[in-house]
This record gives sequence, structure tokens and C-alpha cells, in this order.
Amino acid sequence: MKITRMTVEGTKGWANIARREVAGKAVIGIRGDGAAGVFDLNVDTRDERSQRYAAARIQRELDGYQGTTGDVADYLRAIQTFAD
Repeated sequence: MKITRMTVEGTKGWANIARREVAGKAVIGIRGDGAAGVFDLNVDTRDERSQRYAAARIQRELDGYQGTTGDVADYLRAIQTFAD
């Protein structure tokens, strides 16, 4: 099985997550529409710190509030599906 794209939804919006090539480098591309409007993120497939930042950002955008570690964990697992 190969997962090529994933859509996640919260109460305030949605985001598509996919692995793609940008300037010859593999990244996790995230595009969504959340509480503050449309957003785009490119996350390094090997940098766990940037993945955690992106998960917190997605959680805030899609749920409409700053969540706790438990709130962010589900979004982080979705992002890590595409990580190295």
C-alpha cells in the first residue's frame, strides 16, 4: 500500500498533506484553508522539529485554538506518514 495524499479536517477547516519534490528535495507539502485563511507549508522530510511546528500550526488553523500536546499529536502522526 502506498499513501500519496491525505486530507485532514478540523472544525474550522481542512488541509491536504502530500510528499513532493521541491527544487530537487523531498518535502512534505501541506496546503489548507483554516481559521486564518489559506496556508501553505513545506516541511523537511527528515527534520522532526519542523514537523512538530507544522503539526502545531495545522492544529491551530483547523481547530481554531492553540491545543495541547495531545491535540497536536494526531496531526503530527499524519505528517509523519510522509516523513523519512
